Amino acid sequence: MTNTISFTNRAFSEHPRPAKGEAPIVKRRTGVKHQVVTFNQATVSLSIDKSFKGQRFKEVIGHWPEMGISTFDKIANKRISEIEQGHYNKAAGLMVGDFFIDYVLPMMESRNRDIRSVKTRWRRVMPYFADKTLASVSRLDVEQFLTGLASKVSGATVNRHLSLLSRIFSAAVDLDLLMKNPCKGIKKWPEANIRDRILDEHELRYYIEHATEIDSFASRALLVSLFLGLRIGNVIDITRDMISDDFTMLSLPMTKNGRAYRIHINGPAQRLLKACAVDSWNEWLFPSEVKQGKHIAHPRSCHEKLRDFVLKCTGGTDGFTIHDLRRTYASRQLQLTGNARLVQQNLFHQSVTTTERYAFHQNTQLSEASDMTALSMLASNNGMWAGTAAGEAVA
Repeated sequence: MTNTISFTNRAFSEHPRPAKGEAPIVKRRTGVKHQVVTFNQATVSLSIDKSFKGQRFKEVIGHWPEMGISTFDKIANKRISEIEQGHYNKAAGLMVGDFFIDYVLPMMESRNRDIRSVKTRWRRVMPYFADKTLASVSRLDVEQFLTGLASKVSGATVNRHLSLLSRIFSAAVDLDLLMKNPCKGIKKWPEANIRDRILDEHELRYYIEHATEIDSFASRALLVSLFLGLRIGNVIDITRDMISDDFTMLSLPMTKNGRAYRIHINGPAQRLLKACAVDSWNEWLFPSEVKQGKHIAHPRSCHEKLRDFVLKCTGGTDGFTIHDLRRTYASRQLQLTGNARLVQQNLFHQSVTTTERYAFHQNTQLSEASDMTALSMLASNNGMWAGTAAGEAVA
């Protein structure tokens, strides 16, 4: 197959696109130097690629059909002229939107499977920054955007958008497109959404019993999440080749923080995964009955049924999320071992500080510890405090 192509609308529309997971198809313009087209699964990028005086200059100019071929040709010729005259500043002409779509997003997708939240954040960032050049974005621009966002969403959500912007501009700094990240020095917004909801003994019993009765791929996935403390996204992503032959080890090639991990599969989780391996008809241990060759979607509906059943049986009103299953695992393991570092390793957290936000001791333990501490201070005092019982209010 030739590596050149005529730059026409017909040629672009008829050219095959790579399938999901395949490398982009890159071709040069027939009869014209330094102009390149890249066919991705969903986009067609128009760029320049020129070496001059020992340096290589590559820049995405735009995307077809949003940018016409004649418009691209004019801009490309101007860029080539600037390079040859020594007046070229790549960051001055590279749009934030193009840089994110062509470089940052593919990089994040290759290192992190859970990319849906990134795309959701980008939809808010895009109207404000996509058409700005990398070099023109200032710290004031970022702070104004975040301040406006703070009036609509929580502090935690604002910080996630700040993290995305910082990642975009950090990548530009790493590639020597910028000297400084405009997000540097911006303080995070206060967060007041730390959850400490875990399931108590009665809730756990009803949840596990009813999930076992349902016995579907969705209910099994929820139980595996509970028994291993895994994010539900990692559970439903499990394939046969991730599990050892004896079902004692699980290899996760990609987690939320972009790293691979090997974890021990305990007995209850082993029984669930073995049952799934027997019942599954494709590579996934939790196959979808709706989408052929795919795994199940997040089992929200199944969890809601289980949650409602638990609350009905216990008379409770405080709901809980799928992620609270992970918190329950963390809290229970910290309670049993007293080792926050061990829990950190099991949850794949980069910092033990994050683990401490997830893993909460039972309230009874906290109250007993508080009583014991205060009473120990009064051990040698037989005055007005004499006879005070643990947990009793002192008048």
